[in-house]
Amino acid sequence: MANFFLKSLQASVARSRHAGIGRCNDWAGNLAAELKPESILDVGCGDGNVLFSYFKQMPREFYGVEGAPELKAKAEARGIKIASYDLNGRWPYEDNKFDVVFSNQVIEHVHNCRLFAAEAFRVLRPGGTAIIATENLCSLLNWFALTLGYTPFSLMQTCGRYLGNPLGLHYNETLAEPLPLDHPAFSGVSGHVRVLTVRQARELFQLVGFETEARSISILPLPDGLSQLLEGVIKNRGHYLMIRARKPLGAPAKTV
Repeated sequence: MANFFLKSLQASVARSRHAGIGRCNDWAGNLAAELKPESILDVGCGDGNVLFSYFKQMPREFYGVEGAPELKAKAEARGIKIASYDLNGRWPYEDNKFDVVFSNQVIEHVHNCRLFAAEAFRVLRPGGTAIIATENLCSLLNWFALTLGYTPFSLMQTCGRYLGNPLGLHYNETLAEPLPLDHPAFSGVSGHVRVLTVRQARELFQLVGFETEARSISILPLPDGLSQLLEGVIKNRGHYLMIRARKPLGAPAKTV
């Protein structure tokens, strides 16, 4: 009976999670398209399909970052100019190059998230926008896990394995890693290592010079319809964190 209840709960959360990540993707993708950038950098672009689907008119310059060889090849076939490098270090682009820096579900994989934000600031043109989507450490679901003494759901991925939370949908399962354990860029792609809160994300991007808005959506494990009704009341407890950060006009390329 207990196992049946757990499976039912997990299935319900999975449905709500799918709806929430869909809304998060729509927010990020539609915003990128609305900005009509001439040049864009998609950090962690995969095969390029997700962001491509939101553009009616493609940017003149479309750059991407992807480490997995198979996904990289597919993105290049779409015409994306791909680079592969450790996201904990400096980015191989000149100052003030892009109108938009886009990154969906990536910053939580990076140890040096301050440098990540600073590099996004540096490579953006003044007036450009960074669109960052990630997970929220202080979500209701993660708070519930901590209350039970379990690892937060957002931190279960641990170098190829889901560990620390028996309520997790993929608990104790193996996660196929796109790079070998000893690859120089492994630390920038494996697992979730630094999951931010809404306030922390806002302060981090402000610290490096951005004008920043941050909020969360999808109050798991609530059904998505109920979540949408409560997101304005139970603020900062949604599972997905959305950051819109603008580089001020007249700002220097570097502030840190």
